[in-house]
Parts: sequence; structure tokens; C-alpha cells
Amino acid sequence: MTVKRIVFLVIGLLFAVFVLQNAQVVEVRLFFWTAQASRALVLIGTFILGLFAGWLSGLLRRREQQSEEK
Repeated sequence: MTVKRIVFLVIGLLFAVFVLQNAQVVEVRLFFWTAQASRALVLIGTFILGLFAGWLSGLLRRREQQSEEK
């Protein structure tokens, strides 16, 4: 197992513990939209959106670098 995988596993484990300890229902407001959801679901959704944004950013950067090389 590489160091990178171990770091990701530790971060994932810490995130899971954090989410499980914050399972209360909270009110989420965005502009004119209001909803109630488990804080754990809100955290997981935010985490997934962050992963997607990072992946998309990396993809766009690679495409930009490839177009500059041509």
C-alpha cells in the first residue's frame, strides 16, 4: 500500500467519524429555497460536490495544457 493510499484512507476514516457524530437534523437555506436534512447528508453532499469540482478543475487544466502543447 502506498503512502498516498494510506493518507486517503485516514482522511476518509476521519471524515466518516465526523459525519457520524453530526447526524442531527438541520435546516439548509440557499437563496429562497429551504429544506431540512440530516447534517451528515449535507456534509456528504458537500464533500461529493467538492470532489466533483476538483476532478473537473483537473480535467480542464489537463485539456488546456494539451492544447498549448499542440
